[in-house]
Amino acid sequence: MNILRRWWDRQNERDAVKKGVLALSALCIAEVKRTLPGATRVRARAVWYGDQKEAAIAWTDGDGQKRRWGIYLLYWQCRERPAERDALIARSLDLFLNPVIDVEGEESEDEEAPPRTAEQVAQRLLALAAVVWRANESEDIAHKGIAWARTHGIDAFFSEAEKAFVVDQRPPQHDIIQLGWRAEAMLPMIWALGGIDALPPSDERADIWKLPLVRHALQSPADFIAGARLRPADDVRDEEMRLYDEHWHVRDAQLRRQPMPAGLDAGIVMERRYALSWMSGYGKTWDHVPTDT
Repeated sequence: MNILRRWWDRQNERDAVKKGVLALSALCIAEVKRTLPGATRVRARAVWYGDQKEAAIAWTDGDGQKRRWGIYLLYWQCRERPAERDALIARSLDLFLNPVIDVEGEESEDEEAPPRTAEQVAQRLLALAAVVWRANESEDIAHKGIAWARTHGIDAFFSEAEKAFVVDQRPPQHDIIQLGWRAEAMLPMIWALGGIDALPPSDERADIWKLPLVRHALQSPADFIAGARLRPADDVRDEEMRLYDEHWHVRDAQLRRQPMPAGLDAGIVMERRYALSWMSGYGKTWDHVPTDT
């Protein structure tokens, strides 16, 4: 009974944090607009989940620079000192706009990793195409994928885990299934490169091999990389936040042992979110992309 009560208390606390950060974000947006009348596209990011470590207010300043003001720690400060809420918000924004410089001349706040480039996304899409091809249960088809990768030098784009999978003459069935799912990770990259107008619902698997962009990539990998162009970084980041939201609902249902929310398939959501997080700059390598919720 005590275990159940502790679990219930944690769920209630998580919901309270989510609602609290949502409310705080509205006040922070108003403060940005008041302090920076030239700011455009002022909006909240990642404020809809139980874990709010990515919660921020984002905008474009008068010089066209993208700004992202983290408000997770601010939420807890305001919660502990509610009477000082407005002053804390103003002070936090001021510190963000005028960061303290340490003795070595570096900003005290960590810089965000830059998003992946069009060339990197195109190369990763080709690597995933080879991996998914290799994961086909038909040995003849799988070996055609390996031969294609070697012919076009795609094996240079493989991650360490992918290299081990591709060279394994008899990969475990578990690996074949898991890496076959990478077709869903390809889809956000296809979208980001302009191959489709929008991602399909997160409970619908797509036949990537029929898409014109994928056919072009398979036929002329070098030309595909050279001509790759990405959607605006903000559009990719917004889509990553949407999949983050869906991923949170999936994890929440799994933790509560509840039915999966309508319109969501856990495997599809996970793979698409993984790819979008990587494109947004998370993870030092493809094999190590954080997907916490």
